[in-house]
Amino acid sequence: MNTDTAIAVADLAKNYRTRWGKSTHALAGVSLEVQRGSIFGLLGRNGAGKTTLLKILLSLVRPTGGAARVFGHDPFDARTRRRVGFLPEQIRLPEYLKAESFLRYMGRLGYVDRAVLARRIPELLELVGLRGERKLLRAYSRGMQQRLGLAQALVNDPDLLLLDEPTEGLDPIGRKQVRDLLVELRGRGKTIFLNSHLLSEVELVCDQVMILDRGLAKKSGSPGEFMRHTGEYRVKLAEVTEAIVAAVAAVVADAKWSGAEFRFALSGGRAQLNALIDSLRALPVEIEAVEPVRSTLEEFFIEVVAGNAGGMA
Repeated sequence: MNTDTAIAVADLAKNYRTRWGKSTHALAGVSLEVQRGSIFGLLGRNGAGKTTLLKILLSLVRPTGGAARVFGHDPFDARTRRRVGFLPEQIRLPEYLKAESFLRYMGRLGYVDRAVLARRIPELLELVGLRGERKLLRAYSRGMQQRLGLAQALVNDPDLLLLDEPTEGLDPIGRKQVRDLLVELRGRGKTIFLNSHLLSEVELVCDQVMILDRGLAKKSGSPGEFMRHTGEYRVKLAEVTEAIVAAVAAVVADAKWSGAEFRFALSGGRAQLNALIDSLRALPVEIEAVEPVRSTLEEFFIEVVAGNAGGMA
């Protein structure tokens, strides 16, 4: 395995037996690689196999076939477990404890030295914005719980963070706080593997993503590679007048106006775009932006799981 690779999965399969003796395929030959110091997003609908893959990497479930390696070792190897931190989708905190006591308890469960914990706990609380917080955990908001959950995942100073729906149920401010924290952790050299179906969040922080559907890896790449140019352009102007609308209509027949901006499908190549800009400048009018309209990661995801995108990547 490449020394720059944190996770390597090859032809991973997992079958479950139903109560009627039938076999259900949770994973059907999934392969992927996650580079060190990156944020990797695993996308999929409920039941796609995301949590099963995560459980295999956490050494909670053994695969039926294929192989998984974390930093070159089997996930069940004790050397691997010590390098991994985990935040479950719904973390349940002991309501009668405070943040420092909770982190100390989790650290001792992970065999972290007391002297190390005494130094690390204040640093972690500072990192997640909870330094000096004296409330019992029962009084924590959902956003505070998630940030404390991230702190406990970091208490053993892991090289790899496995996060299951880290922004699920959070309000926009809470989601941004968690996103900012993930980016900061990547800057500190941590590798982050997250499961999510909140595609707008993944689009903002992930370096690489994979779309999993019915146990199969359907597409993989960077979010930017999935956000394709739609063939339309958006033009934003400082103002709109009848003369401006007429000048645009003379070059573009299908302009869709919204206030002082419009969208149109480019049918005549760059010559048509240049002619439009020349026509507007001749009025004159201030052009604030001209940009291609790209599909979102969410739109691409829907195409893939609906079977409308191309073959596997």
